[in-house]
Amino acid sequence: MEAIALQLDTQTLERARKLAASRQCTLEELLKDLIEYLERIAGGDDPFLGMFADEPILIDQVVASAMQAREAHPLRQNGV
Repeated sequence: MEAIALQLDTQTLERARKLAASRQCTLEELLKDLIEYLERIAGGDDPFLGMFADEPILIDQVVASAMQAREAHPLRQNGV
């Protein structure tokens, strides 16, 4: 294991300590969890993201249906 030194402003350090305490872990464990979480979301491990990758026709139908609904019932009124 390797040791590193971080410089944090007082407010950020206090927020990190409170967050670690609320998760019942150390600052080191909190940082490790954060890195793993960021790696997961950057790596595309989201199960919903590729859920319909093999269904391009279905996705086209869903998008067309959404666009028709939006034309019939616009979310924004003109002039507002």
